Amino acid sequence: MTENMKPVLKKSLIHCGIILFFFVLSAVYMAPVFEGKIIQQGDTLKASAMSKEQVDFREKTGEYTTWNSAMFSGMPSYQIDYPPRKTALGPLKSLLTMNFTNWERDIAVVFLYLLGFYVCLLAFGCNPWLSLLGAIAFGFGSYNIIIIEAGHITKAWAMAMMAPIIGGMLLVFRKNYVWGGILFTLALGLQIMFNHIQITFYTMIMGVIFGLVYLFFAIKDRQFKSFMASVVVLLIGSAFAAGSNARHLIVNQEYAKYTMRGGSEITVTPEDLYKDGEAKSIAASEGLDLDYAFAWSYGKGETYTLLVPGAYGGGSGETVGTDSEFYKSFRQKRAPLYWGDQPFTSGPVYFGAIIIFLFVLGLFVVKGPDRWWIVLATILAILMSWGKNLMGFNSFLFEYLPLYNKFRTPSMSLVMANVTMVLLAALALKAIFNKENPIDKKRLNRALYVSTGISAGFILLMMLFAGSFSFSGLSDTQMAAQYGSQWGMIRDVLVSDRKALFMSDSWRSLGLIMLAAVALWLYINKIVKRQEIIVGVLAVLVLFDLWGVDRRYLNESNFVTAKNLKLKPSQTDKMLDQYAAQFGDEDYRVFDLSVNTFNDSYPSAYHHQIGGYHAAKLRRYQDIIDFYLSRHISPDVLNMLNARYVVMRGKDGPNVQRNFEALGNAWFVNEYELVEDANAEILALNHFNPAEKAIVDKRFAEMLQGKNLERDSSSVIVMEHQKPYNPDYVKYKSKASKEQLAVFSEVYYAPDWRAYIDGKPADYLRVNYILRAMVVPAGNHVIEFKNEAPTMHKWDTITLAVSILMLVLMAGAIVVYYRKPKTERLN
Repeated sequence: MTENMKPVLKKSLIHCGIILFFFVLSAVYMAPVFEGKIIQQGDTLKASAMSKEQVDFREKTGEYTTWNSAMFSGMPSYQIDYPPRKTALGPLKSLLTMNFTNWERDIAVVFLYLLGFYVCLLAFGCNPWLSLLGAIAFGFGSYNIIIIEAGHITKAWAMAMMAPIIGGMLLVFRKNYVWGGILFTLALGLQIMFNHIQITFYTMIMGVIFGLVYLFFAIKDRQFKSFMASVVVLLIGSAFAAGSNARHLIVNQEYAKYTMRGGSEITVTPEDLYKDGEAKSIAASEGLDLDYAFAWSYGKGETYTLLVPGAYGGGSGETVGTDSEFYKSFRQKRAPLYWGDQPFTSGPVYFGAIIIFLFVLGLFVVKGPDRWWIVLATILAILMSWGKNLMGFNSFLFEYLPLYNKFRTPSMSLVMANVTMVLLAALALKAIFNKENPIDKKRLNRALYVSTGISAGFILLMMLFAGSFSFSGLSDTQMAAQYGSQWGMIRDVLVSDRKALFMSDSWRSLGLIMLAAVALWLYINKIVKRQEIIVGVLAVLVLFDLWGVDRRYLNESNFVTAKNLKLKPSQTDKMLDQYAAQFGDEDYRVFDLSVNTFNDSYPSAYHHQIGGYHAAKLRRYQDIIDFYLSRHISPDVLNMLNARYVVMRGKDGPNVQRNFEALGNAWFVNEYELVEDANAEILALNHFNPAEKAIVDKRFAEMLQGKNLERDSSSVIVMEHQKPYNPDYVKYKSKASKEQLAVFSEVYYAPDWRAYIDGKPADYLRVNYILRAMVVPAGNHVIEFKNEAPTMHKWDTITLAVSILMLVLMAGAIVVYYRKPKTERLN
C-alpha cells in the first residue's frame, strides 16, 4: 500500500465506522423490533384499511389497480396504493429505506435521517466527528421521531433528503460540479419519489433563499459567471430528478386539479340550501379553504418549545409520573397537558437546548453567505409556522406564493428550521475549531458570553414571568364543554402540572446550555486543547437531551406484536355481512354514522363506504359531503350513492339499518334537467328524485341532443358481480326497447375511466354533480367501464428512459472527472 493511499483508507474506515454507528444507534432506539414487535403507527393502520381492497386483489391476481372503491364511493388511488414506478432510482430507494427488511418504517427511518445530515455536513466541510454530532442533533429532533410514531413515513423519508439536497447545492456553488450535481440530483430525485410534495415545497423555498443569497455575494465578489454555471448544473439536475419521477409528477398534477387541493368552482355555500331568494356568493378558489389549511398553526409563544420541550405541556396525551397532580387525582398516566394554539398535537417541536444555543453562537462566529441564507430561511420557517397567528403575512403567502394554497398544517414549515438551525450550530463549531483561520480568542469569548447570556437569559426571563401565563389553551374550551361543572377542578389540576412541566423543562434546558458553554469555554481558553474531546462531550450531551425527550413520545409502550395490529372485521362488519347474506345484497355501500364518518378509514377495510379518510379526496365529493351529508343529510343523495346500509350509534353499540330506497348500482331515468353551471348543479340536488331525474350541467348538453330518451318501463340494467372484485373494472348488462339514459352509482373521473358498449368505445357524461351517466341504445347490450389510467401508462416509458440516461451521464461525468489531473479536479 502506497503512502498516498493510507489517508484515503483511514478516511474511508472512519466513514464506514460512523455509518455503522448510525445503524447501531437507530437499532438501539428501536430495539423492540428485534423481539418481533412493530410500532403502533396510526397513519400506517389507516393506510392499511384504506388500501385493503386493492392489496387483496393484488395478492389474488398479481395485478395493481389505480382506483379505490372502498372510500368516498370511489376515488383515484394515486395517493393510496398504485403500481410501482418504473425508474432507475428504485433500487437506490429500496437500499436506503431497507425495504428488503422489516425495518423500513422504524430503524431505516432514523438511519436515513442520520446518514443524510452526515453527508450534508461533510459537503459543508465539517470533519467526520463534527458531522456525526450534527447528524445526531438532526436525526433525534423531537418532530422527526414523533412523526415515526404517527406513521408519517413518506414525510420522514422526504425530510431526510432535505439536508443532502442543500449539501449538493453547496458543492455545486463551490465549483465541485460533478459530485455536487450528483448528490443534489439523486437526493432531489429520491425526495420526489418519496412522495411528500409539501416537504419538497419547503426544500424548494430553502433552495431559492440559498440561491438568492449566493447570487448577491456572486455579484458583490464579481463571480456572476461562476454563479450562472452552478445554476445551470442545478437546473439540469432538477430536470433529471423530475424526469426520473415524471409519471408520478404528471399523474398527481392531473389528479390534484380534481381534488380539494385544486380548489372549487362553486361560489355557493351549504347555507344557501336553507334560504329563499338570491344565493350567497363566495369566491371560487384554486386551492384549499384558508381556515382549513391554517388549522394547525404554531402559536407565537409556542415557538419557545424549540428551546424548552415541555413549555406548552408537551402533547395532548402527555405521559405523566405518579407524582403529578393529574395522576394523584385521576390515577391516569396520560394527561391533556398541551395548551397551545393547535387543535391537538402528539408532542412539541424541540430542536434541543444546546442546538439553539449553538445556533445563536453561530450568528456571531459564522461568516459569509451561509450565515445569511440560514438566518433568512429560519426566520421565514418560523413566520410561516404561525399561520393564522400571523394572518397578514401568511394570508398574503397563501394568496400569492405558488403552490402554498395546496397545503395545510403551517406548523410543518418548522422542518426548514430543523435543518437550518442544526446546520448553523455545526458551522459554529466548525468556525471555533478552525485552526487554519482561527478566530481571535477575545472575540470568541465575547461571542460565547453573549450567546450564553441570550439563550440562558431568555429561559430565566420566561421562568420569571411564568406566574403571569394562563397555562390554558384551545383544547381547554372543548374540555370545558365536555366536563361541565367538574371542569373547574380538572382545570386546576392541569394548570398545576403544566406549570410544573414548564419549570422543570426550563431548568433542564438551562442546565444543558450551561454545560455546553462550559465545555466550549474550556476549549477556547486552551484548558482542554483537543477538539475531539469537546465534540465528544457535546455529542453525548445532545444525544442525552434529545433521546430523553424523544422517549416521552416513542418508547417501548408504542411497540406491539404484529398480531395485535392485524386488521380484523369489527362487530359492525359482521352485522353488515349477516344482513347482506339475508337480503342477497352483493354490491352496495355503507353510510357509517357510528364513527367519524369522513375522517375514519377503518370501516373501508371490509365494506365500500360513503365516507372514509383522505386528505386529498375529490373536490366534488367534498362538496357533496358539505352540502348533503354533514349538517343536512339528504336521503335522495344517499340513495343515488347506493347507500344500502346505514350504521347508527346505539346505546348498546352500532345499530345497522337497511335502506330499502337505495337505487342500486345503475338505473334508467325518465328525464333530465339541464342546469347552467356547477352552482346550479349542486343546488338542484336538494329535494329531487334521483330515480326519476338526472341533473346535467349544460357543458354535457351536446351528448344528449337529438336523443329520444322516453322512459321504457320494461327496461333493465344490472351490474355483474365480480369475484374477486376489481376496482378498475365495472360491467353491466342492459335490456331496453328504446334508447335510455342510464345513471351509474359510480364517481365520475374522466381522466382515467373509459366506457365501452359491446366492446366499442362509448361516450359518457357527468350527472348529479358527481355520478356517471350514458345514453344506452335500444336492445341487449354489455356496458363496461375500464380504468385505463392512460396518463400513467404513457409516462411510464419516458420516466424509465430519463432515469437510465441520468445514471449513464453521472457515470460518464465521474469517469471524465477522475481522468483529469488531481490539480485540475481541485480547481
